[in-house]
Amino acid sequence: MNQLDQTTQNQLFEALLNSSQIANVITDPNQPDNPIIYTNKFFLELTGYESSEILGRNCRFLQGAKTDTYTVNLLRNAIEQQKEVTATLQNYRKDGTTFWNRLHIEPIHIGNTLFFMSSQHDITKEIEQRALLNEKEKEITNQLLPIIPLNETTSILALVGKMNKERFQVLISKLSSYVQKTSTFHVIVDITGAIWEEEFFHHDLLMIQDVLRLMGSHLLVTGITPKTAIQLVTTSQQENSFTTFSSVEQALAYLETL
Repeated sequence: MNQLDQTTQNQLFEALLNSSQIANVITDPNQPDNPIIYTNKFFLELTGYESSEILGRNCRFLQGAKTDTYTVNLLRNAIEQQKEVTATLQNYRKDGTTFWNRLHIEPIHIGNTLFFMSSQHDITKEIEQRALLNEKEKEITNQLLPIIPLNETTSILALVGKMNKERFQVLISKLSSYVQKTSTFHVIVDITGAIWEEEFFHHDLLMIQDVLRLMGSHLLVTGITPKTAIQLVTTSQQENSFTTFSSVEQALAYLETL
């Protein structure tokens, strides 16, 4: 490469960038406002601009109302400190449509002159697929937490599978919303099929009980095994106990006596 004249080197470098499927931009921090001095064709295709519209401008024209200011400040600080940085933010095309941009910026030195090269990856599909997956996971979680009304005053919820913090938050939200809408007085939570995280069991049941009590409802816990009973006796205090039964049938028989 060193044997080639400077013009040929520049032409090869430009051809290399233009053949890339990654949007590339080079800016010059030695000029006021760190303007764009070069962009490849893929960047123009990604953003919808012509090169004449963006050369000499700062890259902030890609920002808009949905662009996160914290991320923008992170990028700005990295540039000021001449550090390499990668971040994801929402940018805008010329036509006003948005795209998720995984942006990588790194300082490059040519001789004693500093420039910044940035690469932009459109990861909109990846973000949308991830959001869709999260939504599906929430739907599945809701389906795995069905609340079944037994009569006008009593409903039952059977917990199945691993109860982690995220799923527990869904449970609390769903239970409180259900009790508010239905005025259910007794809620039976059956834990027979639940797998709880370590040291998560007693604390969570107390939280459910407190939430239901504040809403005028009463918690009954079923599916208590001998092992679970020992755990509850070990961790519970008199004022923090709740009504428990080994089976749903026992709980229903108890409610009939009230």
